[in-house]
Amino acid sequence: MLIFNIISLYLISMAVVTVFWSACIRVLNGSNYARTSLVLCAAMCFYILGYAMELNSATPSQIEFWNLVEYIGIPFVSALWLTIALMYTGHFTRCKKALVLAIYLIPIISLILRFTNAYHHLYFLTEGYEEEYGKLIFVKKTGPWMYVQSIHSMLMILAAMGLLIHDSVQKEDKQRGKILLITAASAFAVAGLLLSQIKPFNITIDYMALCLPITCVMVILAIAQFDLLETRSLARSRVFEYAGDAFLLINKQNRILDYNSSARQLFESINIRLNNGYISTLLSQVPDILEALKNKENSVVKLRMKTEDRYYEITTTNIDNRNATRGWIKTIRDITEIHQLNEDLKRQAMTDELSVLNNRRAFIRIGTDWVSEANKTGKTLHLSMLDIDYFKKVNDQFGHPIGDLVIREFSEMLKDHFGADSLIARLGGEEFAILQAGVNDEKTLRTLNAFLNMIRRHQFCYHGNQLQITVSAGVTRSQPNQTLESMIRNADKALYLSKNRGRDCVTVV
Repeated sequence: MLIFNIISLYLISMAVVTVFWSACIRVLNGSNYARTSLVLCAAMCFYILGYAMELNSATPSQIEFWNLVEYIGIPFVSALWLTIALMYTGHFTRCKKALVLAIYLIPIISLILRFTNAYHHLYFLTEGYEEEYGKLIFVKKTGPWMYVQSIHSMLMILAAMGLLIHDSVQKEDKQRGKILLITAASAFAVAGLLLSQIKPFNITIDYMALCLPITCVMVILAIAQFDLLETRSLARSRVFEYAGDAFLLINKQNRILDYNSSARQLFESINIRLNNGYISTLLSQVPDILEALKNKENSVVKLRMKTEDRYYEITTTNIDNRNATRGWIKTIRDITEIHQLNEDLKRQAMTDELSVLNNRRAFIRIGTDWVSEANKTGKTLHLSMLDIDYFKKVNDQFGHPIGDLVIREFSEMLKDHFGADSLIARLGGEEFAILQAGVNDEKTLRTLNAFLNMIRRHQFCYHGNQLQITVSAGVTRSQPNQTLESMIRNADKALYLSKNRGRDCVTVV
């Protein structure tokens, strides 16, 4: 009686381990032979748990029922093990239909014959019950088809062992531990088959049911230690969990199904705790991100993180199944540095390096918008063109360093005098432009003459050298439906008139 209790406890424990390992495989791996491994685990559970219940049944009807449950798994265990080996070694793609027929035809027939054995006795010649050690035991005499099934199972196990060992030997790393585990696992399975036929020790026990869990443990060790599961699928799960980018898995109802550690840390930094809830509820505090996650187009959002603004790009990947979208993977990537670099590049592309004013490109782009807006609203624009008189002589007499100093100081004085409401630019060399909106003719001239007077009195100093400069200016006022280019031409014409008049003056055209 004690021995049967020990066997039952052992079988139930191994069934629990098999179920646990099935869950681990499902979580960690999505390969084809990982899914086949799940089916193998299910078949083993039917076999092991069914036999444990058979040993603990008290009536013939109960024993018969649980023996039938066992046979839902028994014929398919070795066939599934060979299928996994074929998939792992890359042989399953060759003559796939023929392989499936050769592997599974006999197990399917065995299942049918076992459930209909009472009508033909091809699987068991006889069935009966005997009492051993105080337990009612199911005793059966092997029928002709059971021999076929046993031989088929042994061939499947040996073929699987041969394939896996051959594959391990062919690899460069020559994993001896993997070869030993596979060999030992297959050997235990073969031993179980042989012992079930020989029936040693005068105890009516299904030795295959006892040996199969040990085989299972060894296979688990091979999977865990020597990467029997597909590395690609395992790597994918690791990439999702440990990637630097934040990943959210969202279904069609906009509910978060899964997320990685980076996503959790990102949202915790803005005091949001993620869970498997609806994004409209979880992210109501951050409407910009909520809108971006609902939107299927790529977008960039700005988040305030403690003392700085951070920029995040949100991209969408569809999860499709049979041409139907089942959900989306949202990737949230910190692009702050890239955003800042792009902004710096834009500023550099639009800014004159020496004067730190707008350059010609920026002046044309922004000024064109100003003129277009003025044509729509009827607002008056004044364009002033300024040129430092005899600037070439400054460079020739004092050198380019003091020439650069004059440009920098002159530009600062322009910004201070005309203010932020004006569009100020260095068009090149010593030529500058000022576009003003909403200022009348009188104020424009007064402001410009005051600036020329200020420049006239200003001393530019550099390493003991002092010099003064003067400025010539030309001004034009916008006309209805005028373009920026025509305003520039008119202001240039006025500037040259100032130069012809002796410089250091303002001319209006």
